[in-house]
Amino acid sequence: MMKISVGRVLTIRDTFKNYFDSTNSYTPNLDLVHPEHREEFAASQKTDVNFSCISDSVIIAVPLTSNDDNCTAINGVFSAFIATCGIGLMSLSAQVAMRAGLDVGIATQIDDNEIYGPALERAFYLESKLAEYPRFIVGNELINYLRWVECQKSTKKLGQVAKGLAKYCSGMITQDSVGRYMLDFLGDRMKESSHGVINGKLVKPALDFVKSQYEKYSKEENEKLASRYFRLLLYFYSRKGVWGLK
Repeated sequence: MMKISVGRVLTIRDTFKNYFDSTNSYTPNLDLVHPEHREEFAASQKTDVNFSCISDSVIIAVPLTSNDDNCTAINGVFSAFIATCGIGLMSLSAQVAMRAGLDVGIATQIDDNEIYGPALERAFYLESKLAEYPRFIVGNELINYLRWVECQKSTKKLGQVAKGLAKYCSGMITQDSVGRYMLDFLGDRMKESSHGVINGKLVKPALDFVKSQYEKYSKEENEKLASRYFRLLLYFYSRKGVWGLK
């Protein structure tokens, strides 16, 4: 679950919607794939992601039930990671602070997009209680799920694809100074996965915004918010080299 703490809600919603509409309608080009492998390759690219909005919150849900050795499910998790990192960073560059919680749990789909259940509760708890500042906290159950898929025993190609992508997704997660897991939205893998869409020109204004928020709250002697933005600023500084920033 993701909360947008300041305006431009409709713009953020539209950006997420456009991303997932594009992802769900994507058809891989099979012309370069040998005819006997085309069906299997197309299956390896399948994803299933649900997207909905409530007030100032954006909810991304990925069904994890699977009959293809978790390939579709992991594709959905990867898509959710990319969307959260990319759009979250874009929002910071536009001076919109966003937080998110991502975890695995039981949920019921109560209409075409909306879900209800402990999974949503858990994500809300991560976002509202543990994130503290604009970042994307990952819960322990999601960590365990990725490890489980990575270690699954499968001789099928779809299973091998799932194992590899689960390992890649695990590499998109880092830990903060107190050991909390968060998406490494400024890390090497995010840069690699964005194929140039996310670059230093986008990261720089996001860094400038974080720095301005730290300076603002420091000047106001708001120690709680100043310390939170300082931690985020340290994270940005630790990843400057990835984006060629000085």
